[in-house]
Amino acid sequence: MTHSLHRRGTEENLKNDLAVIVRPAMGVNHEGAAPKLRRVMQIIYEEGPSNIGCVPKGQNLVIGYDLDNLLPQVKDNWPVFSVFSDPEKVLRVLRRLKEEDLGLSVVVSGLTQDVYELAAKENLAPHSVHFSLGIHGNLDRVADENDLAVTTMCGHGLVAARLVQYVREEVAAGRMTPREAALEVARPCSCGIFNVDRAENLFAEGAPVDCCCGKHQAH
Repeated sequence: MTHSLHRRGTEENLKNDLAVIVRPAMGVNHEGAAPKLRRVMQIIYEEGPSNIGCVPKGQNLVIGYDLDNLLPQVKDNWPVFSVFSDPEKVLRVLRRLKEEDLGLSVVVSGLTQDVYELAAKENLAPHSVHFSLGIHGNLDRVADENDLAVTTMCGHGLVAARLVQYVREEVAAGRMTPREAALEVARPCSCGIFNVDRAENLFAEGAPVDCCCGKHQAH
């Protein structure tokens, strides 16, 4: 299970939204994992993610991500969270992680076919596949798909629908650019899987009408 699993949107605007999470298995191989996690952080940062976060220190690329300062502090149980807008960058990350064979768990969340194709290019076979089954129950108070496309990019639910609505109004009124709106909304997501580039596009072009639930998964 992963908090990157429940992103909403259309197949088109989810096309370039790929979360990459790397972590040890607690109680299995986490002891002594800190040097490996430091290397993962370096690799992902070097490949230019749309966002990367450090939950223990509350940092992401929007509010500030000081890699040089973070690396000496990394502990054995720190996960590495990131998101990319360019599949080629994810491919390079997978290639480098495969080459270094660090022995850590790697999760890539995205559209089913896209993730399979990326894995196949590096001769990687997914260990497991998780699908989101959507939202069930009383949906009267659930935000509409326009807002969910943005809020669900923060898997911990730290991006409020009302904040999304506010910045959308600011963009429509010309008081905020789509990029400024995306950066503002991304601030609370310290884990760093909020895709700033995708949010900018959503604010600039409008949000989805029909959700493609069931096509988004995590490996």
